[in-house]
Amino acid sequence: MIKIAFYWHQHQPYYKDNVTGEYSMPWVRLHGIKDYIGMALLLEDFPRIRQTFNYAPCLLEQLKDYGENRASDQFWKLTKIPAEDLTQENKLYILDNFFSANHQNMIDIYPRYKELLKKRNFRKKLAREVVKIFSNEDFQDLQVWANLTWYTPLVIQRDHLLSELIKKGKGFTKEDKEIVLSKQTDVIRQIIPLHKRLQDLKQIEVTVSPYYHPILPLLCNQEAAKVILPKLSLPKKRLLATEDAKIQVERAVQTYEKYFEQKPHGMWPSEGAVSDDIIPIVTQAGFHWLASDEEILACSLGNKVLRDRYGDVVAPELLYKPYQINIKDNTINMVFRDHALSDLIGFQYSKYHPDSAVSDFINRINSLKKYNNNGKPLLVTIILDGENAWEHYPDSGIDFLRKLYRVISDDGDLECVRIRDYLEEHPPGQVLQHICPGSWIGHNLATWIGHEEKNTAWDLLEDTRSFVVNQAGRKDLLSSDNIMSKAWEEIFIAEGSDWFWWFGDDHFTHYKDEFDSLFRLHLKNVYKLFNVDVPRILDVPISRMDYRKPYSYPKRFLSVNLDGFVSNYFEWLDAGKYSASKDMDAMHRTSDQPLQEGFFGFDIDTLFIRVDFNENLFSQYRDRGRLVITFVQPEELQIYTSFFADKPLRFRIKNKRNTYDRKDFYSISLNKIIELSCPFADLGLFPGIDVEFFIELVKEDEVIQRMPLRTVFYFSVPSKDFERMMWQV
Repeated sequence: MIKIAFYWHQHQPYYKDNVTGEYSMPWVRLHGIKDYIGMALLLEDFPRIRQTFNYAPCLLEQLKDYGENRASDQFWKLTKIPAEDLTQENKLYILDNFFSANHQNMIDIYPRYKELLKKRNFRKKLAREVVKIFSNEDFQDLQVWANLTWYTPLVIQRDHLLSELIKKGKGFTKEDKEIVLSKQTDVIRQIIPLHKRLQDLKQIEVTVSPYYHPILPLLCNQEAAKVILPKLSLPKKRLLATEDAKIQVERAVQTYEKYFEQKPHGMWPSEGAVSDDIIPIVTQAGFHWLASDEEILACSLGNKVLRDRYGDVVAPELLYKPYQINIKDNTINMVFRDHALSDLIGFQYSKYHPDSAVSDFINRINSLKKYNNNGKPLLVTIILDGENAWEHYPDSGIDFLRKLYRVISDDGDLECVRIRDYLEEHPPGQVLQHICPGSWIGHNLATWIGHEEKNTAWDLLEDTRSFVVNQAGRKDLLSSDNIMSKAWEEIFIAEGSDWFWWFGDDHFTHYKDEFDSLFRLHLKNVYKLFNVDVPRILDVPISRMDYRKPYSYPKRFLSVNLDGFVSNYFEWLDAGKYSASKDMDAMHRTSDQPLQEGFFGFDIDTLFIRVDFNENLFSQYRDRGRLVITFVQPEELQIYTSFFADKPLRFRIKNKRNTYDRKDFYSISLNKIIELSCPFADLGLFPGIDVEFFIELVKEDEVIQRMPLRTVFYFSVPSKDFERMMWQV
């Protein structure tokens, strides 16, 4: 007898802004009507198939929000707007985002949706180039299909109205659109009760990850990342947040008890990431078992080879059994995923015909029947995302899973089990006194730390966390307990693994900017809660290394006459230059901006900045508008200009302690252009120091325009040899 433990991990990052209540992205909602409901519904047809599901607690909470009509994301809002009332900006966003689904399996199979995708022409056209050829009827059909395509076939088959809309295919009405949206709420409302019912029937076991899905080993000790990769670069500052790890685990238990009315037995630690440090935390929280990857097991056993060069298992007696982990008298059971079988389902079988995929899987399982495990059945643990794989399969993977479950159900030598049940019947006999620190990816932690972007994010998190710690002693806070609680909540959210997953160059998503922005938003919220100015470094995207700099660098020293005019052709010729028109597409700008170009350069002692503007657009900001030049490296500093209506023009320097230099600087001129100069010494800058800054047009504390949009201007304060070095370059 071979026992198969399918373990489906369901999680999403926390998309909600707790300050505004808004959700930034729709993936909880869309995966809810597709995978979270579909994976559980399918089991109702196969009572012999027992499985384990893992949910990140913050996903359960977000599902509850949607089910109770307390969640609204940008996609939802734009779907609700009548097509004839869509603004130009709305339409551009829809054209860029409402095809965010697998083209082959979720768009091309529906003729009208495929027609709209062809009309959008992503390969050759920007949204602003095709928006005029999309009619109101096109937009209304697109609004419907961008939601309708996400429903699992199992829901559509059971719902007459949705089935009729699939058949209708085009020419959708406002009433059709409302049906599609309202049904989503109905479906999402069923997800948690369905899982609870299946668990009460003992067909499934539900487990949890730490609350906001953090990488526990990195909260406890970032040096753990260097055990496997000794040369890995770590953040400049060391976050030590063992208490946070405990809270994330304890709150996971509380959330599970709230929804499932019992204590959890098992945990999939976020990304299968484990270390000796986390074992006392999870055991003391009451967990009985953990799961991770086979490469963690091999490393923990002293790098014993579990597979041959062809990828076949050579030590089934080591891999296909549970272990007991004993760390500092804290004991917990542990199982390890079959890396190959899990990844075949997650990444490869979608390319096979379902019959071939099922046959290959069963043949691999059957090859294990020849092994004798001292009378104990082998436990083949298969762990993967229960959401991301299925849009790469035809029919959302339903055909493949049906055939697989049917074959297993009919085979008397195979049995699908809950991990909890196997451990109770066959407790582990081997003890490990050490667990290798790492995750399911390469048995290391480099996916979440080590890259410049990832390390920058950790440094910002540590800065903000330290700020919260330091606020604990303040006596001037009204309702301080409530403020402190909300601030810590933002820290816990920012500790989630997904932000660090998308930083760096190892993973790609079209929504990388949104993930970056949302991570920084949670940190910004901390400062807002305490009514403190947000550090401007949090306005600088972390994910800027992937972008080509939208400006040139200074080439030679400048000689500038501050008169508000281009005095001669050569005056700014060798400055760094930025053009707003070449940096607009990502923001879907549809019209010119007040600020058109920016220039920066220097002589040996002085920084020069020039801004060119559109006089017609700029005139409305002359009375109450001002330029703010923000330096974020080497430390926060701002140049605030006077109101443009003031005469004479002047500016002051504001440091990171929010205090102004009392000195007025009059080296600024506004005529046809804006020209400004400031001595490096007054900015605290000296030769060799790296400088990063950006420029904003602000009116009544609202940022009207920023240059550059997604990155910063960079230069090194020049030495006397600057021109000679640039000449050599």
